Amino acid sequence: MFSKAVKENTLCQLLIVSTILTSGIILNGIQLLLHIFIKKLNKKLFDRLMYFVNFTWLAQCIFVYDYWSESEFVLHCTKEDFEYFGKEHNLAIFNHIYEIDWLIAWVLIDKFKGLGYARGFIKHTIKYIPLWGWFFGMAGHIFLKRSFDKDKVLIEKKISEYMKFPSKNCWIVLMAEGTRFTKEKYENCLKFAEERNIEPLKHHLIPRAKGFSTCVPILEKHGCPAIYNVQVSYDPRDENKPVLASLVMGKKIKTHVYIKRYPIKEVDPSFEFLYEIYKEKDALQDSMQKYGNFYEGRGLKKENGFTFKIRPRIFLNTLFWVLFEMLLIAYQAHKMIQNDQIMLLTGISVFIISLFYFMLKNILHLSKVSSGSTYGRGAEQIHTQ
Repeated sequence: MFSKAVKENTLCQLLIVSTILTSGIILNGIQLLLHIFIKKLNKKLFDRLMYFVNFTWLAQCIFVYDYWSESEFVLHCTKEDFEYFGKEHNLAIFNHIYEIDWLIAWVLIDKFKGLGYARGFIKHTIKYIPLWGWFFGMAGHIFLKRSFDKDKVLIEKKISEYMKFPSKNCWIVLMAEGTRFTKEKYENCLKFAEERNIEPLKHHLIPRAKGFSTCVPILEKHGCPAIYNVQVSYDPRDENKPVLASLVMGKKIKTHVYIKRYPIKEVDPSFEFLYEIYKEKDALQDSMQKYGNFYEGRGLKKENGFTFKIRPRIFLNTLFWVLFEMLLIAYQAHKMIQNDQIMLLTGISVFIISLFYFMLKNILHLSKVSSGSTYGRGAEQIHTQ
């Protein structure tokens, strides 16, 4: 859709990133107003309006994946399970190997039209980070304080709210590993597994079961019908690495996502059950690392999976915010020129452009640094030493 020259142009990249950030600040303000004036008066209206706030911001992030980088998304599941997706509340258990796992979660959920009602478990400290933390905090995500008694009360309260959403399509995202895979964290997990006489995983950290065990009875109590095992993987032989920098620079990546559905009545809220899910994740990841697909390493016939048409509303939503930002800039610039404030305008422009440029370069730099954690291959290397 966009030429290579446009994608590689720093000003174009800057426009995309600055639009996401500036719209986020505006939406923070709208969220605050909704909490002050709407939430106590009409909770259903509050949830509906918050749906649109969530969608309009997260959809800009998805735009970078679907339209800007023209990345490819392939879903692997049974036809029977596919019929349920987008039609029921669920707890989706994702792996946490890659830098862009959260983005892929949003991409997946948007494919089934559930983006505005997507919620997740997040570390409590993130709640206080400007823009990102404020956005997810006011949207109603579950921020865990790592205090079991407090977290249990909060989880029940939040899940009860989610089950009452107007749409029966709330995806509750849980990354049970608690943190993203790194070599150091994996080595600690190997020690932990040896001490507890647990079979070590090869590509994942040992999942933390307390949150999962707490959630399942609450989910069943409030009528959530299923949990999903969601595995996000990439063929390590692909040219472009699955990092944020690749997407911002317009480089195409191919994401493979596997989903298996478990009816809630068949789910045991125990570490053993969760660990079996992660052993399945390990087998899927191992097959992807060796063969570039989820099937051959498990002795199954290779299948192509499901693909999706990208949704025009993702593009139109981002176009609206880009035009809004440009019109706002043009209006303010015209006003300052009329008031003979050219020097002030120049100073402010240089400051803002420099700030966003610094943030863009910081994003790209952090992605390059984090790619050193080897994105799943490190575990295999450690395991075979």
